[in-house]
Amino acid sequence: MPTTSYTFFVTTADYPKLQAACPGDFPFPYEDFVIRVDHGIKQRANTMTIIKVYARVNEFLAWCAKTKVKPNNQSRSQYAVLMGHQLNLH
Repeated sequence: MPTTSYTFFVTTADYPKLQAACPGDFPFPYEDFVIRVDHGIKQRANTMTIIKVYARVNEFLAWCAKTKVKPNNQSRSQYAVLMGHQLNLH
């Protein structure tokens, strides 16, 4: 049985906020963001199940401030796992 993992994802409306919060990480348009995430999911489909976690950027940034971490790739991954586990508990 494949493992389940989670990936940080945002809506098109929240994408500009993500770009502003993580300068340099997302220099491409939203459409490319979606393609990159979907490609990563497909690449790992044989070894794990990856679920998109639709994060609200304002809530993510509040979590970063509360936990004293910078908004970056590592914190986005941690947040996605945290939110994914919370969603699966209900």
